[in-house]
Amino acid sequence: MWIKKFHKDDEEDKRSPIPTQVISNEEYLPRPQTKQQKQVEDLIQSLAEKYSKKVGLSRRELLKTANGMAIAFVAMNQIFGKYFNVQAEEMVNQSMIEELWPKNEFIFDVQTHHVATGKTEPLGFRVMAWPFNEELKGQRPQKDDLRFNNYVKEVFLDSEVSVACLSGIASKLLDVINVDEMVDARNTVNAMSGSERMICHGPIAPYIPNFLEEAERQALELNIDAWKFYTGVFAKDGEYQWWMDDEDLIYPFYEKIKAWGKTTVCAHKGLPFRQPRPGETDYTHPRDIKKASLDHPDLNFVVYHSGFKDQNMDLPPEDVYLDENAYLPYTTDLCNDRLANPKMTNVYMELGTTFGHTVITHPKICAHLLGQIIKAFGVDHILFGTDSIWWGSPQWQIEALRRFQIPEDMQEKFGYAPISDEDKSKILGLNAAKLYGVNVEDRRQQIITDRMSQLKEVYLAEGGKPSNNVYGWVMS
Repeated sequence: MWIKKFHKDDEEDKRSPIPTQVISNEEYLPRPQTKQQKQVEDLIQSLAEKYSKKVGLSRRELLKTANGMAIAFVAMNQIFGKYFNVQAEEMVNQSMIEELWPKNEFIFDVQTHHVATGKTEPLGFRVMAWPFNEELKGQRPQKDDLRFNNYVKEVFLDSEVSVACLSGIASKLLDVINVDEMVDARNTVNAMSGSERMICHGPIAPYIPNFLEEAERQALELNIDAWKFYTGVFAKDGEYQWWMDDEDLIYPFYEKIKAWGKTTVCAHKGLPFRQPRPGETDYTHPRDIKKASLDHPDLNFVVYHSGFKDQNMDLPPEDVYLDENAYLPYTTDLCNDRLANPKMTNVYMELGTTFGHTVITHPKICAHLLGQIIKAFGVDHILFGTDSIWWGSPQWQIEALRRFQIPEDMQEKFGYAPISDEDKSKILGLNAAKLYGVNVEDRRQQIITDRMSQLKEVYLAEGGKPSNNVYGWVMS
């Protein structure tokens, strides 16, 4: 049965600051909760029950605080091993958290989403789920969980995000929010803030009627900030799958956009809608990135999800040591391309869903993921994205990356570098700022006094707290 994660949490009274199960944003099928995730889930609740009495809060209220976030990381360390820098005292000591984790970083989340007004669910996931659960047929959501107002709350009021990128998909079949609606949302946020808090993609694809003319409209009239491709879209009703290195199909577009100054091209790679059948081509494989990037060194190519393809990660930790590449096939292929081609300096790896998925399922594989892409691409070519608000507020992923470390034994065995605080600051925002031409110090000064910050101050002063909602779908 398919159910939204926070609805499942409510039914079981187990809302948590960190998701305890992989969710789907409806671009792929969610995996069942693992045994270890269930253990983490139960331990979070039992620890919160124990320590709530010491701080004078209910279990539910404690889990909405920074102490509750620390409880979640303590639980993950107990179940998975020590991957997160957290001390037991943080579960009850607020001042200790503020001292250890000052919130002064520039956070640029390059992958966020919301649904346009009047739309229901983005990809018709209930239709995809009908073969598995007939009871979903015809159901519709009752709240505006995925729409603009709640998006602003989750992203800008309940997290430390400084700047966010709104993304989408160019498809009639997957019509969540179109480019005009995305630009309206960007402009609305920036106008209400009095500073540039949001950028947006221009979803585009070669099967769109008058493709190049539409691209020109998006660039020159709508002033989109970057392009977003989805090469593995459903092949139906005039839409088709394609490769980014198709010289006849897409290279004319690359030449056009250079003249418009819109030279950042983002592409969903990995996380296919379904596992390809034997012999079937998977157009979400990043094999086309190498040629496209080498042929167009004056463009930037951002590989969304870092080409991650969900594999079976429910094996004992020692099995992962046997072959660090076995569980990251697409990502490893792309890393090998980069290692073999030093001139691919215009390729960036984006972490949306990939980091969130691996860090709560099998942190050792998350360590392999970060270790591999840092080794291949360099820490200055990794961008922080969360795929929020499907995964809830971005804050838990911000906290998880801050606290995460590749264990020393893995560093020694596989040649991975430790991830320094400076590295994390680059990943969390400085890399994206450089890519998008954002002067970080100037933007910091704008944000300190802008209306969004003022609104956040009022929100917090009046007792505003995170919802701990995770909006994506899970298997129940």
